[in-house]
Amino acid sequence: MTTVRVPQNLSLRESLNFCARLWGMEQAEEITFDFSRMGRAEPFTMTLLASELKRFRASRPGTRFRSDGHRENTYPAHMGFFRAFGLAHGNHPGEAAGNANYLPLTYLDVEEIRTQAADAYENVGETLERESGRLARVLTRQQEGPLVDTLAFSMREILRNVVEHSGSPQLAYCAQYWPTRHRVEIAVLDSGMGVRSSLSANPHLTIDSDRTAIQLALMPSISGKTFQGVRRRANDHWQNSGYGLYMTSRLCRNGGDFFIASGSSGVLLEQGGKTDYTCSIPGTALRLVLDTRRMDDLHRRLETFRAEGYRIAQRNAGAAALSPSSASTMLARDFAGELTP
Repeated sequence: MTTVRVPQNLSLRESLNFCARLWGMEQAEEITFDFSRMGRAEPFTMTLLASELKRFRASRPGTRFRSDGHRENTYPAHMGFFRAFGLAHGNHPGEAAGNANYLPLTYLDVEEIRTQAADAYENVGETLERESGRLARVLTRQQEGPLVDTLAFSMREILRNVVEHSGSPQLAYCAQYWPTRHRVEIAVLDSGMGVRSSLSANPHLTIDSDRTAIQLALMPSISGKTFQGVRRRANDHWQNSGYGLYMTSRLCRNGGDFFIASGSSGVLLEQGGKTDYTCSIPGTALRLVLDTRRMDDLHRRLETFRAEGYRIAQRNAGAAALSPSSASTMLARDFAGELTP
């Protein structure tokens, strides 16, 4: 029998290291996961570990799996962590109410989102705009204000990124707001094609690694759907223009941080710089950390990022640079009046 002890310190780096060690294990007839030392996991840690533990179990159909020490971990149990990877303990994903400054680990069916949009005769972006606003209000227990606006914008863009680019049938999200710490963390994970495969549809890009793909994805005007030679639809505020991840990462770096991982590479962007990580992530994993003290005048901040991003795109691509779409760089209410009936 082999025992795998989940570490107490589940920082970003340690979580990624734990997953790497997991996949490096030799075959065993029986594996026990020991959660007795597991600390209070945060949204990204829970979302990532639940996904990797589920994938690991599926990869070893002949192995018996047991668990120990999980009954003492009430917070992840409440958030749906254990049920997410197949352990019959605690709430199911999405079952907790989510009304105390958290959103439990929850799975969304991508095709169901597309069906909702089609039934309402609207763009998928509009459907995700409403859902993101609802989630932001639940998370903050506020109906309006800069915090709600910032979270709604950020969640809309990362959810759009999954639905429009990943090819994943499902996405997972989890979030927590700590008012006294002035901190919000949002995690989104999918099991789709990954950043490299998504951007490879753009014939103008040279991509030799997952790291290169992530670096490109974080730049403005880089897209696997819209590029030079693809017809831009007039007055389509929701057409992809390759600015979504750039805008959300800029918002996060203003006192917080932004992490993205896909394939063998991960990148953490902070106000002070950039850190590379080695990973093994099928699909794409995103973590947004926002400083709630720095959310005043979001409209002006987005305008600044939009203008700076377009200048960067022009410097890199010249006349071939894509101009930023309204949806990826503005609050919905700021361009809603411009929509063509």
